[in-house]
Amino acid sequence: MKLAIIGASRGQLPICLKAKEMGIETICFAWSEGAVCKDFVNKFYPISIFEMDKIADICKEEHVDGVVSNASEKIASVVSYVAGRLALHATPYDAILSIKNKFSTRQKTRNISELRTIQCVKYTDGQQAPFIPCVVKPISGAGKQGVSFVHSEDEFKAAINYINGATDSEIIVEEYIEGAEVSVESISFEGKHYVIQVTDKENSGPPHFVELSHHQPSSLNPEVIEKIKRIIPNLLTAVGFTNGASHTEMKIDDSGNVYLIEINPRGGGDEISNTLVELSTGYDYIKGMIEVALGTFTQPTISKSQCAGIYFLCEQTKSRIPFFVNSAEKDWLVRSNFDIKSLSTATGNSDRNGSLIYCAPQKINWQDYL
Repeated sequence: MKLAIIGASRGQLPICLKAKEMGIETICFAWSEGAVCKDFVNKFYPISIFEMDKIADICKEEHVDGVVSNASEKIASVVSYVAGRLALHATPYDAILSIKNKFSTRQKTRNISELRTIQCVKYTDGQQAPFIPCVVKPISGAGKQGVSFVHSEDEFKAAINYINGATDSEIIVEEYIEGAEVSVESISFEGKHYVIQVTDKENSGPPHFVELSHHQPSSLNPEVIEKIKRIIPNLLTAVGFTNGASHTEMKIDDSGNVYLIEINPRGGGDEISNTLVELSTGYDYIKGMIEVALGTFTQPTISKSQCAGIYFLCEQTKSRIPFFVNSAEKDWLVRSNFDIKSLSTATGNSDRNGSLIYCAPQKINWQDYL
């Protein structure tokens, strides 16, 4: 079989390597500059990933059997478009565009059973904050870029200016919900949805909510986990998501009420989909994504239950430096890569200075290794 991989950044490398392991011929599309995957595929086309019709024409000539990518908001729509033109397995292009529009997603998911609604309005120029406190964010985007927490009118104006400086996207204003943040890692095939794992997410809090660590499985009580597992298929169906991995962010308040933050039509970044899911469940998530694209998918099996997680290093987490340094010889260390010489204050998920991945029978708490 022959697989088209869109994008050649480091985030796509696990797909390239897994496809090779599966004996699948691979064709990759991306600019040559920074193309980490170029040497790990059978054929490489140096082309902008946004020349979608040209990519589709090449894929047709190459008799491609599937189109795939992972962990990229921008590339998800390219995969959908190209696969759609070739009548291959993917979520419809219009559905992907709609999911990436956070306001549209809120409108389509207002009546999901067991899901609480968050107030949300589109911002218009000169508008005052519709409610305080609130979260101001781009209507599309990922990685917490442009997201701000607001609890005064002055902060609201500053948040609008911050987004306008970071993106040309429209802006939405949402009610702020107190509670635990999780993401739900799932995979879908021909409209059937399977929850693979629920991830606890630690962030820096206001104003920008930069993600500082992720841990699997979630520590939420089992009743809430089961509620989430009931909600996710209804959510994904409501927005028209039919094929591929998805990463749904949610908040859970002290009463166990579940709120949707956003749906991402791709596997989770920050090594969630590329590494953590398989470490904690035994399910080969990357292989599953490839099988969906090729139309050879079978129902997932969870073969183990381990704890896995990732910690990030930046100015906000500098107190964890001893933990990063002292972890080198620990048997739970999967890998680490960090620079403690010049820590940056992270305002988005791309600003961090290193990471550490663990896997163990129990959650590894950084405070225990100082």
